[in-house]
Amino acid sequence: MSSSTSDRPLTGSCHCGRVSITIPSKPSRINQCHCTVCYKLGALWGYFPKSSVTIIEKDGATRNKYIREDLAPEENESISFDSCSVCGTLTNWSRAPEKDTDEHAKMGVNMRVFGEVEKVMGEVPREIEYC
Repeated sequence: MSSSTSDRPLTGSCHCGRVSITIPSKPSRINQCHCTVCYKLGALWGYFPKSSVTIIEKDGATRNKYIREDLAPEENESISFDSCSVCGTLTNWSRAPEKDTDEHAKMGVNMRVFGEVEKVMGEVPREIEYC
């Protein structure tokens, strides 16, 4: 049995190409989060175990981290929203380094870095919920 295109790794990048992200396959769903941060950033999230995602920075680029601090301490999961230090493209989110103790925890990858979402992701279901 041959594997479908949804079972193949996909690689995308930020606008300038200095930060690339490889995911193991298409996500099972794409989330258009409506929290106050994601709504303003306009990302479409696919979720993956952190250990299954490869992020490469090159040509002097790093990822700037914005750690959300507007929630009450009991609500704050210390999510780090990462973007390319050169072009500013939002690439992913994960728990902030000091809270990131589980390598298998989920992370969000901005599906927009893979090109036109409708063409690349095809019939992957979309939903709206908070990340």
